[in-house]
Amino acid sequence: MELDYKRIGRNIRDARKEAKMTQEALAELVGLSVNHISHIEIGASPLSLPALVSICESLDTTADRMLYDNLTQSTEYLRMDVNQCFADASPQEAGAMLAAAQSIKQALRALPKEKGAEN
Repeated sequence: MELDYKRIGRNIRDARKEAKMTQEALAELVGLSVNHISHIEIGASPLSLPALVSICESLDTTADRMLYDNLTQSTEYLRMDVNQCFADASPQEAGAMLAAAQSIKQALRALPKEKGAEN
């Protein structure tokens, strides 16, 4: 299994921004350079397990949230993200978002399947 460091980096960046933290502040908390944090976030540098744990602790999040795009059984976290997205939506917004999601799902299912790909 090969890890997708770009996705991990995106997840770290998103969690950092949710925490309203700069790269500089995160770098200081975890003892890495700002340049290294930047490279982690764009997926240009892989990160060590100790760095991942330190980043997660600093952002008050979990490693599984950072890695869920790389896991084959990530639906629980996707559901959490969907619930969070819908949490503050008005009834009209929620209806429009649901209709859009259903249309996207239908369109995706209509695409030709890749060899060996599963739903």
